Amino acid sequence: MGSLVWKLSAVGLVIVAMSGCSAGDGPSEGKPAGGGGIEMAVSQTCASGSAPECVSVNGEYVMILESDFVHAGVETAEAVSDGNTNAVDVKFDKDGAAVFEKLTAAAAESASTARLVIKAGDEVLSAVTVVEPMQGDTAVIALPPEANPDELVEMIRGS
Repeated sequence: MGSLVWKLSAVGLVIVAMSGCSAGDGPSEGKPAGGGGIEMAVSQTCASGSAPECVSVNGEYVMILESDFVHAGVETAEAVSDGNTNAVDVKFDKDGAAVFEKLTAAAAESASTARLVIKAGDEVLSAVTVVEPMQGDTAVIALPPEANPDELVEMIRGS
C-alpha cells in the first residue's frame, strides 16, 4: 500500500469520544484488534516549507516528528458505514484510553497552535483541532468517502 494521507475536513471532527456500545455493519464487526493500536501525538502547526518535518495533513501544516508519537492500544476495531459515511470505531485498552485522554487534553490546551495527529502503521490519518478533552475508551475515526474502513481496521490491527 502506498503512502496515503487521508484528507479529512476540519468540520468533520474525526474523533468523537463515546462511553456506550457501538454498532457496525462491516465484516470486521466486533473483532479484536489483537494487540493492535494507533499512534497519537500532539503536534504544533507550522508554515509550509519551514522544516522538512512540516507536512500538510487535512490541508494545514503540522510538524510530524516520529519521536512525539505514543502508542495507544486498541482492544477492538470495527468498520462502520451508514451508506454515506465511512468510519472506524475503536475501543482502547486501559492504557490506550489513558493515552487518548491525556493527549486530547494537551491538544485542547493549545487548540489554536496544536493538533492531535493520528496514524496507523505508517499512515497519517488525521490532524485535528481538539476543542475539549475527550473522555472514555471509545473513539470514532471518520474517513473520507473514498477511503476503505476495512483497510484501516487491518492497519490498526497491525500497529
